[in-house]
Amino acid sequence: MMKRWIAAALAAVCAFSMAACGGKSGGKEPAAADVVQAVAQGLTFKDTMMTVDQDVFYNFYDIDAQKVADVSMYTSSSRATAEEVTVIRMKDAADIQLAQDAIAARIEDQKRSYESYMPDEMPKINNAAVYTHGSYAILVVADDTSGAEKTFEAQF
Repeated sequence: MMKRWIAAALAAVCAFSMAACGGKSGGKEPAAADVVQAVAQGLTFKDTMMTVDQDVFYNFYDIDAQKVADVSMYTSSSRATAEEVTVIRMKDAADIQLAQDAIAARIEDQKRSYESYMPDEMPKINNAAVYTHGSYAILVVADDTSGAEKTFEAQF
């Protein structure tokens, strides 16, 4: 009798352990660079684009690096255009507002930079697309961002 009780208890513990480790149902957590690549492939850019390293990203974005899980920034290599695709993945989805705030600040910085330097870029900046999904936020600055949201959402 005692052996059956112990066996049943162990079976229950195993079942709960497996359920707890089951993870999210269907949720994917792609690398930020993979999301950027997928979205960028559907866009047309006037300038040659390049991926910058995290140090450069943090020069452009004022965000607490301790709360960021992953970033990828794909931007105009010459800075002659404001074109950019940046993905920020937060460690905790509850902190997504920090990413949105950093993106909003980046857009304002770009407006100030390009206003007199390259005023032809202002429509892109003024129509920048910003989307979020869970712990991910994306900024897309291009002439036509119409397919970006669908491609972004398809990554999850």
